[in-house]
Amino acid sequence: MKKILVTGAGGFIGYHLANFLADNGHTVVGVDIHYPEQPVDGKPPRFKALTGDFRKQSLMEEALEQVDVVFHLASAHLQISLGESEYWDINVHSLEPLLKLSQQKGVSRYIHVSSVGIYGNLTTLPANEESECHPQSIYGETKLAGEGVVNEYAAKNNFPVVIIRPAWVYGPGCPRTQKLYRTLKKKRFVMIGKGDNLRHPIYIADMLEGFRLAMEHEAAVGETFLIAGERAITTRELVDGFVQALGTPGPVVSLPYRVGVAIAATAETVFGLIGKEPPISRRTLEFFDTNNAFDISKARKMLDFNPRFTFEEGLKESQTWLENLSG
Repeated sequence: MKKILVTGAGGFIGYHLANFLADNGHTVVGVDIHYPEQPVDGKPPRFKALTGDFRKQSLMEEALEQVDVVFHLASAHLQISLGESEYWDINVHSLEPLLKLSQQKGVSRYIHVSSVGIYGNLTTLPANEESECHPQSIYGETKLAGEGVVNEYAAKNNFPVVIIRPAWVYGPGCPRTQKLYRTLKKKRFVMIGKGDNLRHPIYIADMLEGFRLAMEHEAAVGETFLIAGERAITTRELVDGFVQALGTPGPVVSLPYRVGVAIAATAETVFGLIGKEPPISRRTLEFFDTNNAFDISKARKMLDFNPRFTFEEGLKESQTWLENLSG
């Protein structure tokens, strides 16, 4: 059994991961600036939850004491109100100090969690780990730059790192899963565009298994892996999955994509003036126009990774949580 640090342990994936590792017998320390008020499973965290910014040296000195493995998930993600300089500081410039401290503390494996957002809108499908990246947002741009920092540090300092690129993760605790379910159930969901772009979902339990394999397989060191579900589906199929698996109403309104862009731009301006996150933005519209489909054969071959849940099965596993939220 290992001692493991999970940064971003208050987020959807990080919270699941920290508890998953603890439930499997590991000693786990989590770091995040906040944690969920109502845990997904209704239980207190099974890991030591430290509250604070991972960029704070004194906090990380404590968190990394006698740690064997680091999972670094903390990042700036979809916060529209966050300035670009913060994205660069959190997702890029903060990485080398964390890598250096981890190595000084004797960490034997550092697993850096990146994103498929680095690819942007794919024109050649499916993509693999060697496909060209053309990020469309500051998030994707900085996550790609962050991978460069991690790889460069590892090469220069002989430090064992693994990079994981998760696809569209969903399940209990996922804000995107919750938002889509609620807007459909309240008949407020608007389909923007034709819905024929591809998304590549992966259920949280399969994602956790991918993390476990990346931690345990010796062959993983020095490699980058895409972790995704069995197959990609269109946005319309994704929405229809909610309708069929969870009994929600289907979309009643559709808008041309160009109209959606105009609405998003206006929302960004208006909500920016009052200092709040807009309900829709040009960045969130990537859900309706970006094509994501991935070849996971590298993870299958080198990690023995095999997703177990279809999209519909994952939704069914999430049903009780979703219904309790909307109750």
